[in-house]
Amino acid sequence: MLKMGLTTFAEKPEPARSDCHAWSASPNYDFLATICGIMPQDIGFSAVLIKPALGELSFANGTMPHPKGTIQVDLRRKGKTGLKAKVNLPADLKGNLVWNGKTIPLKGGAQEIEL
Repeated sequence: MLKMGLTTFAEKPEPARSDCHAWSASPNYDFLATICGIMPQDIGFSAVLIKPALGELSFANGTMPHPKGTIQVDLRRKGKTGLKAKVNLPADLKGNLVWNGKTIPLKGGAQEIEL
């Protein structure tokens, strides 16, 4: 769709058109919240929970805007159950990364985690 010059999801196959309907944003939110696992952990998104659900994917990365800055994740499977994660949080944001029942505390700034 990007190659076709569309800025939102197409409503139908060719001849495709891209109207800015609210539903077209839901795949973006689902990708960030479900696959990348970026979700509010506390009231007002004052803390972040990153709990990826990669399914069959070997990697995923995403960027989410936050009132304090940008949240970035780069998630890569390591073997069958492992994960290598690069997480970059706004300076004043804390949270947790959860993978396979393990919880790792996160702080503001860039960090790399291997589980």
